Amino acid sequence: MQRQQCQAWRPFVILLSGACAPLVLPAPSWAQQAVIIVRHAEQTPTGGMMDGDPPLNEHGAKRAQALPERLRQAGIKAVYSSQYARSRETAEPLIQATSARTYVVPKDDMAALTAHIREHHANDVVAVVGHSDTIPAMLKAWGHPEPVEIGRAEFDGLWLVVPRQGAAPVVTRLRI
Repeated sequence: MQRQQCQAWRPFVILLSGACAPLVLPAPSWAQQAVIIVRHAEQTPTGGMMDGDPPLNEHGAKRAQALPERLRQAGIKAVYSSQYARSRETAEPLIQATSARTYVVPKDDMAALTAHIREHHANDVVAVVGHSDTIPAMLKAWGHPEPVEIGRAEFDGLWLVVPRQGAAPVVTRLRI
């Protein structure tokens, strides 16, 4: 039985950078291929996270510009970001490089976003640019059983989520 299930899976290949070997994960043909969740890049300093809507700083803009190269072979069909400038600015180079459909969604309901992605992109690879507080909620909504903590100064996180029917997703955390 195990062998029959494996034969139904398609390979999913992502080259993340010239320095990384290809990452090969199986993706079942009956489900979401993969969701790539990225923390927004570095923002300009403010009085606090809730202080206005800060844009990316110079380092953040460079990180955002490098994102398309790292995800060039992922086959991204849609890119989601929150309404905040730092999220939209991180997503923009990826959107331009992939010609993916673009969605700006409210930051506060990761369960609804997950349901939307499952319904409208069931066979696609989707990228989501999130925040330190939304990424753990999104991973939980996808069924990841382990808690995830993201430090306020961590801007290099990328999570590859491959959903599996009837089981927890395969989740790989990478640094970009």
